[in-house]
Amino acid sequence: MNKKLTTFVLDAGGRYGIHPTWKKYKAKISYFMFEPDKVEAERLKNKYKIKKGKITVINKALSNKEQKLKLSLFKNRAMSSSTKREPISPFFLDEEREGEVEIDNIIEVDAITVDSYCKDNDLKLDFMKLDTEGTEYEILEGAINQIKGSLLGVRSEVNFDYVFEGKPLFGKLNELMLDNDYYLLNIDYTGKGDYHNQFVGVTGRYGILISTDAVWLKRFKYLFENLIGNNNSIEEQIFKYSAFCFNNYASDIAIHVMLKGRREYGLSYNKIKGSSLYEYVDIETHRLFYSLKWQPGQSLNYNYKIYKEIFDKEMMKTNQYMQSLILNPD
Repeated sequence: MNKKLTTFVLDAGGRYGIHPTWKKYKAKISYFMFEPDKVEAERLKNKYKIKKGKITVINKALSNKEQKLKLSLFKNRAMSSSTKREPISPFFLDEEREGEVEIDNIIEVDAITVDSYCKDNDLKLDFMKLDTEGTEYEILEGAINQIKGSLLGVRSEVNFDYVFEGKPLFGKLNELMLDNDYYLLNIDYTGKGDYHNQFVGVTGRYGILISTDAVWLKRFKYLFENLIGNNNSIEEQIFKYSAFCFNNYASDIAIHVMLKGRREYGLSYNKIKGSSLYEYVDIETHRLFYSLKWQPGQSLNYNYKIYKEIFDKEMMKTNQYMQSLILNPD
């Protein structure tokens, strides 16, 4: 495996395929997809066979230790879990959806830890995505070496109510990440919770906040104080970090870390120019600044200046942007 300028992502709970936040990622990637259901794992292997080398499907579960787990397969396979699901979701109350929460089958699956898999395969992860219906905390416990080491960010499903019997809620996952020098970037919640009937205004808030995805990122000092002088990939790590921010609704953080590297540490991103990672972040920055031109109060000249400061070149403007096959391919 050629590891140069490759983004390494581990996906715990890969059912149905790559997570939407990674689908548009055009930089070089190595994506490790764990799916314990053998039938779904085989389907995924067939689905991604043309991407062999980029996407690896592993037919195992992940946990905090090597063990056997009993996996309950629900009729709605996305709800399958090795834990007991409490009947608090509206799915259990809605006649049209109640069949989805019936258990079809229970199978025994093998579970390993993230750290053991990475050690055996000489991997240093950049990002993780977790969606395993209740066992996310245990998976984080089994990934502590990666969390303390190379990992830059985590996206995980979290629960704010006792959806799974005896399993930790958001607060405990957040505490684990904070204790290991990460900060909470955001959660995927816009005021639209689990609804119980049709008597809501769909443009406002409604329902109950039971679960959503939370996103954490390594604190800035890891990128700068801890990496500078310890390896030669600081520019690469900053661009991976920024790319993740662009894909997770945090364009301001993406620009902040790139500027911080230039202004406070005198870094030049020309070291990675020509790589697919550089090109991806360049394109996302162009698209951000181009979209901002339509917002009141924006200074186009200032935005152009910021772009030049980061990339040490002129930004494409108006006709150049619209005529670019890279920036406007369709």
